[in-house]
Amino acid sequence: MRSYRVLLLRKFPENPTLGFYRHPKLPSSLLGRTLVRFLHVTSPADVVAFYYQENIIRSYEVLFTDTHVYDKKAYYPLEDIRGVHRVDRKLILEIGQLGRTILHQMPVASVLAAELMERVFEMIIRAPKEDAIERAIQMRVGLNPASIQWLELRDEVLRTIDLLHEKYQEGKLSLIEYEMLREDLLRRLL
Repeated sequence: MRSYRVLLLRKFPENPTLGFYRHPKLPSSLLGRTLVRFLHVTSPADVVAFYYQENIIRSYEVLFTDTHVYDKKAYYPLEDIRGVHRVDRKLILEIGQLGRTILHQMPVASVLAAELMERVFEMIIRAPKEDAIERAIQMRVGLNPASIQWLELRDEVLRTIDLLHEKYQEGKLSLIEYEMLREDLLRRLL
């Protein structure tokens, strides 16, 4: 499971007036009261950031570990969050699970807090794509166009060989057919 610890430590808002707290400045009294409600978080050391706001009627709590987000109703892996919309003081999260999207409403205490929390979730949603693009750019720095084309061809050949191997494993190709096709593909790289 993908860890978002570094991203949360760098980008999660830190504003105790609005109820946003980030490691290492997590108030132990609030964190202790909050952890009693979240049975799946076993240690205060697991908490990277949290949102806590209390008024006369109720309290609002959202807790972030490096891999999950928790509120009073549910918890979800951060990597499963596909979208977020804000409606007044509520966030509506689109969560991809088992091939379908479910909606989860997450209330917060104020409109400003909802805006900040929406930005946090948008940052989390974009993070995997940004990381993959950044890695691809770093890998290609200093390469000429011919080298880049060869790398793309190599990747395509390797993916095709993997698919052929799956067909062989399923019994759709004989060993001789698999070996001949694989050798033909590998010759293209020379």
